[in-house]
Amino acid sequence: MVKRLTDWNAVVERITDFIRKVVENANAEGVVVGLSGGVDSSTTAFLCVKALGKDRVLGIIMPERGVTREEDIEDALKICEILEIDYKFVEINPMVDVFLNELGEGSKIAVANLKPRIRMIINYYFANNLRKLVAGTGNKTELMTGYFCYDEKTRVLTTEGLKTYEELKPGDMVFSLNMKTGAVEEVPVKAVYTFDYEGEMIHIRGRRTDLLVTPNHRMLVLNRSGKLKFVRAEEFLERKFSLPIPSPWNGYHDVNCFEVSQFFDLYHNASTIPENISIEPFLYLMGLYIGDGTCTTYEVRTFKKTESGREMMRDERERFVSMGDGKIPVTYKAHTVCFAIPKHDKARENLINTLEELDIKYRAYRHFVRVNSRALYEIFKQCGSRAEEKRIPRWVLKLPSKKLIWLYRGLMDSDGWGYQNYQTISHRLALDIVELCAKLGMHATISLKGAKETMYKGKIIRSKPSYLITIAKNIRTMSIYPSSVSKVYYKGIVWCPDIPPHHNLLVERNGRFTFCGNTKYGDGGVDFLPIGDLYKTEVFELAKFLGVPDRIIKKAPSAGLWIGQTDEGELGITYERLDTILKALEKGIKPEEIPKRFDVNEDEVKRVIEMVEKSRHKREPPPIVEVRDLIDF
Repeated sequence: MVKRLTDWNAVVERITDFIRKVVENANAEGVVVGLSGGVDSSTTAFLCVKALGKDRVLGIIMPERGVTREEDIEDALKICEILEIDYKFVEINPMVDVFLNELGEGSKIAVANLKPRIRMIINYYFANNLRKLVAGTGNKTELMTGYFCYDEKTRVLTTEGLKTYEELKPGDMVFSLNMKTGAVEEVPVKAVYTFDYEGEMIHIRGRRTDLLVTPNHRMLVLNRSGKLKFVRAEEFLERKFSLPIPSPWNGYHDVNCFEVSQFFDLYHNASTIPENISIEPFLYLMGLYIGDGTCTTYEVRTFKKTESGREMMRDERERFVSMGDGKIPVTYKAHTVCFAIPKHDKARENLINTLEELDIKYRAYRHFVRVNSRALYEIFKQCGSRAEEKRIPRWVLKLPSKKLIWLYRGLMDSDGWGYQNYQTISHRLALDIVELCAKLGMHATISLKGAKETMYKGKIIRSKPSYLITIAKNIRTMSIYPSSVSKVYYKGIVWCPDIPPHHNLLVERNGRFTFCGNTKYGDGGVDFLPIGDLYKTEVFELAKFLGVPDRIIKKAPSAGLWIGQTDEGELGITYERLDTILKALEKGIKPEEIPKRFDVNEDEVKRVIEMVEKSRHKREPPPIVEVRDLIDF
């Protein structure tokens, strides 16, 4: 079995550091903790005070008189006294009565489930009012059936580039597929959860996909009618599934004309570039620049007219020279945009035609085309000047797909070939092109090409490593067959983000990008979970280490759903045996082997597996019936 943690100092240090970072990243004033008088909430409160100090932790005691045990109320108050934290005491009876008076009496389970939701509302009322976060008190025994995770090599594509689970933070903007339209949307991350894991994982690998996920992970697939839905990763072992390609996106705004003045004052530059430019050919020109252009400045020496009024003339290098004596030299900085597209290049004619269509003055030479324009310089330097700096500006990527296709054409006519491959030494640009393709309804993968050495005229020339972006233009799905799926043993960090409202995001592993499902915890009733990676039996051990009163640790855990209710009585199994089975399942041990290796029986294993399956609905978004084809609009 998995070894129990013994270095509790290290455990406490990691959890308290986590709490501090979560609160800091949310710019919150502190946390509220719902105190039930039980070991989970008491341990969570101890950790929060240790992390933030007593003044930033508020306890919320929410008993139901006549149902909540008096000893639980006393123990909750005792925790506040020991920790010296402020608390709010709110009896929920009046609120429960209001609901039942308005709704009528319900079943035992319906009434019982009403109460934790009322407590959740109370927690969030105080948290929102005081600019605090709600610290959840759930442990891993409760959470294992509700989380689905990626391995630590899986990264997320954000608007700031690729991020690991350690770098991804709440508020980061990621790319998610709308479950109704299939189009890409930019949405913020709500939360990121990480766990230590040892056990079976599902490896899904195809030509354009590489994922390593837990068996219960939610995979985003297309059903036979072309609608998006979620299935468990382990189902890929049994039959073929189709992974989706995005539909072209609508963008944040649409424009037909680009106003140059928003980037540069055209006062003295109006003769070289118009103030308003048609957006489509301009985006094509930007694509050519990203591939083959550079922005430079250089000093120009000229002369003012002499007092005698003699005229100036230009020499063969376009420099002013005086036609007489008394010349006054003047030096100024010139700004130029150069396109390194020689005469016989495939894109040369398109470049010239585009510049003329946009009424941009230029000079064409054998090996390059030059535009002397401060305005164009200021605009295009956002795209980078050196090859390793190249990128697509964020404001451009907010345009709709019908405009972005022109940028894509310019890119492909510069450093692309076959309209399906593009090569660059800029890592940022490679990721921008992946995003661009997703927004165009295409799929892209990245492979790294190593540096090369060539001999030229007796000299060794070393090239830099480059990124090859391979684009699938005309496919709508990616088929994954069982032969491409396998079970593998994994030991390490697993992590899962929460991405409402569509609960999927674009992830990357080994250069392959896939839209895939994310976690969704229960009813979303907390902001973070300090003890979420500890089994219930491990929470007991940590509670002892922290100095939680012995009476709290030893009493029978109860959610207080009704008089005499206990958690183990409701579960029909002790936490010791439940944790044994959950750990064995997590480790990848087959259900039929568990009773042979541990002190549990077949019925208990079957019951735990059934509990896992019955809670599946909490991990999936509500089902939706599609009726758009019947609506006339």
